[in-house]
Order: sequence, then C-alpha cells, then structure tokens
Amino acid sequence: MSTILGIISGVSLLFIAIFMQGGVEVFINVPSMMITFGGTIAAIFISFPFSRVVGVLRAVTQAFRSDIQQPSWVIGLMVRLAFKARQKSLLSLEEDVNAVNNRFIRLGLEMVIDGHSSELIRDVLDTELDFLQMRHRSGGNILRAAAKLSPAFGLIGTLIGLITMMRNLGSETGMGGLGAGMAVSLITTFYGAMAANLFFIPVAEKLRSRTDDEVLRTKIIIEGIIMLQSGTNPRVLERKLNSFLPPDLRAAHYERILKKTKVETAEAEGRAEL
Repeated sequence: MSTILGIISGVSLLFIAIFMQGGVEVFINVPSMMITFGGTIAAIFISFPFSRVVGVLRAVTQAFRSDIQQPSWVIGLMVRLAFKARQKSLLSLEEDVNAVNNRFIRLGLEMVIDGHSSELIRDVLDTELDFLQMRHRSGGNILRAAAKLSPAFGLIGTLIGLITMMRNLGSETGMGGLGAGMAVSLITTFYGAMAANLFFIPVAEKLRSRTDDEVLRTKIIIEGIIMLQSGTNPRVLERKLNSFLPPDLRAAHYERILKKTKVETAEAEGRAEL
C-alpha cells in the first residue's frame, strides 16, 4: 500500500506543480520520450540477458504485493507442526506438506519425513536461500542500472536539442525561438531524472527490503525445520524462533495451541460420555 500511495502522491504533486507553472502540454514531447525511455530500454537489453530483463517485470510486482507471509505466521506454523509431531509422529506431517503455501517449508518437511539428517537438510535449504538472494539481486541490479542510464540518456537528449538549437541560431527566427528551444531540450533531462528518482530507485530499494524480509523468514523456517526434525519441545522451539524478531512482534502461539487442544480434548471426552 505504501508503494502505491508513494507513486500516486509523487506523480500527483509533480502534475500539480506543472499545472501551476503554466500547463502540462509544455512538458509533453514525444521525441524526448523516445530518446530517454527508448535509449534506457535498449541499453538494458544490451547489458543483461533477455530472460533476466523479462523476469524483472515479475520481480517488480513483488513491490506491490500485500499477501506477504509474516514471520510471526511462520513461527505459529512451526509451533503447530512441532506440537503435532510431538503428539503423533513426524510422518503425520505428510498431510501438511501440500497444504502449506511456502516452497521452503514444503521442501524442509519433505526431507524431514524422508528421514534425512539435519546437516543435509540445513545444507540444501541454505543453498536454496543463497540462490534466492542471487535471483533477487539480479532484479535489483537491472533497476539500479536503469536508474543510472535514464538520466544519462536524458542528458544525451538535452545535448541533441542544444545542437539543433545552436544550428538554427543563424536563421531569421533563431534568436526568437531560443527560449522555447532550450525548454524543449531540457525536457529529456526532466524525464530521465523523474524516472530514476520516482520509480527505478524506489522500487529497487523496496525489492531490497522485501528480500531482507524473505531472508529473515527463510532463516526462521530453516531453524524451525531443524528443531522440528530433532524433536525439540514446541515451547522451546517458539522461544528460539521468537528470538529472530523484536519483542513487539513476538507472539505466544504455543499457549493458544495448547489451550485449543485442551478444549478439543474436553469436547471429545464429553461426546464419548454421551
């Protein structure tokens, strides 16, 4: 939500300022757009493989997602799974594998159920995490490259406009159109600076923040899977995983699960007596 509000407020304030300066038509110039945005896109395709450039579009959508799994949700799930494994067995977690919408948790549970050692499980999940960070850095690098290139092509457009303007100075209307020509030549720099500072750099920083959040969640998952495999007490598991979070974000999932289990047990005993 903050991403959408930031873009809307930034663009709105820019347009309000433009209208206050005399109208939006002065700031619309198709050749300048072709130079700035077309040149930036062309340079990006030269710098990076086609598949990575296309893939960054999917990465950009991550900046606008709101259905991000919170670390507290991951801890609650791990406590519930540990509680279930302690009551029944690790094999009983097989029915939870397909119900979890998280690739790391599914992979970890599958390896736990298959009986792999904790060292192998940690090694596989750490490798997955390393390459996840590599993929995310790839998308951020493309956006940061675009942030560097768009002002540069804006400057190139300004130079093209200045060259054309200087060449026309010898004509009869050359001096009269000097101010208007200078304004048009500077529009490309405006386009490049606006694209870099209002979209490319902020979205790249948002993706970096999302990557940090996902790395934290994944580290919690890895630690939880290892403790689950070793049969750690759910209360201890919760305390260990909560240590990854600041105090104000921690939650007591174990007490709620224990209370719910006692209520369900009492109801089952009541039905049995009837």
